[in-house]
Amino acid sequence: MLLCDIVSYLQKEGVEVELIGSEEGVDILQVAALNCANATQISFLNDKKYLSNLKETHAGAVILKRDYQSQCPVPMLLVDNPYYVYALVAQLLNPVQFSYQVHPDSSIDPLANIAQNVGVMAQAVIAEGASIDEGTSIGRGAVIEENVSIGKNCLIGANVVIRHGCLIGDEVIIEAGSVIGGDGFGWANHNGEWIKIPQIGRVVIGCRVSIGNNVCIDRGAIDDTVIEDNCIIDNMVHIAHNVHIGQGSAIAGQTGFAGSTILGKNCTVAGQVGFSGHITIGDGVHFLAKSGVTHNIETPGTYSGFPAIPVSEWQKNSIRARNLDKMAKQIKQLQKQLDALGTSE
Repeated sequence: MLLCDIVSYLQKEGVEVELIGSEEGVDILQVAALNCANATQISFLNDKKYLSNLKETHAGAVILKRDYQSQCPVPMLLVDNPYYVYALVAQLLNPVQFSYQVHPDSSIDPLANIAQNVGVMAQAVIAEGASIDEGTSIGRGAVIEENVSIGKNCLIGANVVIRHGCLIGDEVIIEAGSVIGGDGFGWANHNGEWIKIPQIGRVVIGCRVSIGNNVCIDRGAIDDTVIEDNCIIDNMVHIAHNVHIGQGSAIAGQTGFAGSTILGKNCTVAGQVGFSGHITIGDGVHFLAKSGVTHNIETPGTYSGFPAIPVSEWQKNSIRARNLDKMAKQIKQLQKQLDALGTSE
């Protein structure tokens, strides 16, 4: 694709971009890293620690901020947010290929409602009352149970299971092996015996949500488990019954939410964070990796540790913790001195 055509595409997407130092004949075939790109590839600079790679790059073009224009030896696209623009260009050069055909080895109930231009791959199963809107692709071995509703232009990966009654919005990606709407962990103990509580809620997922591989999102016990629009969820995340994830939040791998947790809008959660149940987190709260969230947090900011506290406080405590052995020895020595003074009297 000609570089000038890439610029035109970005402008149609509302990006303010200026092309510098390019002839119209530059043809871009793929994206690549600065240090290995060739003349048919486009790269980007989003962090000044890679400036040395920028100065030596052989890329056909580089996406970068105007601040670094003088240090770029090749044609460049000057933008405000290089990483975002790189994402758009990478999507343009690597479009997702859907097959809008129904494989003869799939199983679709006659009472399912399947729109035109829906792809259903081999061994997929679509049950009675399920509704799938146009432009959606159902992967190999996926199971769409009774009365599930899936919106437009979704990508449902191989071996995904969407349990009965769940609602999926438009432009949702669910990667391979994930289970949406499995039973929540609801049990009552009576005289030492565990009695299962039927989980009668649903999972409701908004639009433009991305869910990674092997994610488990449990259905609500009575009310629904809800994932709002524009959330991104990494691999191997567990979201328990009646959890509510706010719009625009991002959750990294191996995070776990206990039941009835509410996470606000535009939050970020790093890997292996654990949330206690029945707590509420406000908007714009960010957690560092391995945090243990045990209580309500209303104030926006960054938190870490167990229990999770503001990161500035956690950093101070971490420094002090590293000096505990030294402090213990000093206290022991002081105690010996005090004991000696007491003896001398």
